[in-house]
Amino acid sequence: MKILRIIYDWPEPWVGLSPHPYELTVSQAKKGHEITVFAGQWPRSGKMQTPENVTVKGFIREPLKGTLNITTSIALFFYYLKWRKQNTPDVVHAHGHFAIWIYLYRLFLKRFFKKAKELDIPLVAHFHNTVEGRKQKLESTGASIDPISQYLSWPLAKLSDQWAIKAADAYIFVSDELKEEAKKFYGASEEKSFIVESGVNDALFRPVGEEEKEKTRHDLDLDRLDRVIINYGMMVERKNIHELILSLKHLPEKYKLLLVGPGDNEYLEKLNQIIKDNKLTSRIIQAGYTPYPQIPIALQAADIFVLPSSFEGTPKVVMESLSCGVPALVSGFKLSEDIKGLFYLDSTDAETIARQIREVDQQSVYVDRGKVHQLFSWATRAQKVEKVYEFVTKTKS
Repeated sequence: MKILRIIYDWPEPWVGLSPHPYELTVSQAKKGHEITVFAGQWPRSGKMQTPENVTVKGFIREPLKGTLNITTSIALFFYYLKWRKQNTPDVVHAHGHFAIWIYLYRLFLKRFFKKAKELDIPLVAHFHNTVEGRKQKLESTGASIDPISQYLSWPLAKLSDQWAIKAADAYIFVSDELKEEAKKFYGASEEKSFIVESGVNDALFRPVGEEEKEKTRHDLDLDRLDRVIINYGMMVERKNIHELILSLKHLPEKYKLLLVGPGDNEYLEKLNQIIKDNKLTSRIIQAGYTPYPQIPIALQAADIFVLPSSFEGTPKVVMESLSCGVPALVSGFKLSEDIKGLFYLDSTDAETIARQIREVDQQSVYVDRGKVHQLFSWATRAQKVEKVYEFVTKTKS
């Protein structure tokens, strides 16, 4: 099968969503599919990762903040039209808003040229969030929304969501909650909706022995008796990292916090001020951007992973933590399956986070890595996507 994947995040660098489409693409390529990727590329990010049996075409992702849909997405659309003159994929698999103008193009053809050959190619729209759902959740928490997002990028992204729902032959959502949001806000069809959660690379994310764990801790200047809390990913306000930092005030000195990942500059400044004002510098390690293949090293040094997010899809970081044998205390989503080692926060305030960290840490926690791999390996994710492709292929025949 020839697959065209359209995605705004792709390594390098390994930030944001990029590990998800990369791992899914690798797993699909191993099944023998021929895959072309149209991907966003951050300026000065270096060489783009190109797995075997995969062709990658990069587009400068966002010349100015918030302008993706009126700059790069337009360039991508015209490149797509040119590319299509010589290439006919068996399926177009578009993630998020990068394909906004392709969605509109499809709707135009459906309206005025119903027999156009372009419409014979199945289109799958992959939702990692819904703009309206994210907006309402942020507003409910009282979080500030910058003017560019509020008046430019989000209105266009919402249009992209709406057009994708109308144009696509099937939709993939990374959680049941997102599916329900799409049904509520955009009228998504139940018949066309499929749930494919994020996955985990079980060969990369695995536990290590005590000797290797102690070495990593030594390299991070951590004592063997420290209890290490870890959070990794993009540091943004909706993930409530500030509350996680403040939770240290309610925990004994032996609890240390390892923060791994880049973030929004304004929010990072806020976090640094909180750390300074509360005299927590000696208890926090800020590792910053860390390439995805090196993330397991940090996880393997930790005792508990904590994600006090206001909302999420199905975060791959949680599966990766569990795959390393590290219990996870999380919020902002809930899995339909119970997995031993996964705990949910009652609230995201600092005192509640601290209390539940101690409750989990004082248990002898068993993490069911086998169930995590059985349910969430990237091979199983790719297999679920195959079912979606089968559905849209039958729909077109």
